[in-house]
Amino acid sequence: MSFLESTARHFLVIKAARELKAELEKVGLDNLKVLAEAGHDIANTYLKGCTAEGIAKSKQKFNYLLQMGVNADMIIAALTRQMPEIVPIMEGREGYIKKELEKLISFLQEA
Repeated sequence: MSFLESTARHFLVIKAARELKAELEKVGLDNLKVLAEAGHDIANTYLKGCTAEGIAKSKQKFNYLLQMGVNADMIIAALTRQMPEIVPIMEGREGYIKKELEKLISFLQEA
């Protein structure tokens, strides 16, 4: 991988984490914590609130990230650096978070 490719991927990870951070701030961390503690399906709840245009745009962005070699773990790592306050919410929920990410990725990869 060239320096340019590595730099582009790093930029995309940070940008994706910022966009996710903005979405989480819209929902509110307290609401997110309540949903996570109750074991609710956060990914599907979020997607139900999206417009068809928003979902299409998200799929396009995600497919581009995949092509550039960016994965969900990279974005989550960048997100936790940008929002250290979500770390306590995520602690002890590795399986839950992985399941939610897999559902979201599966949905975004659908044609």
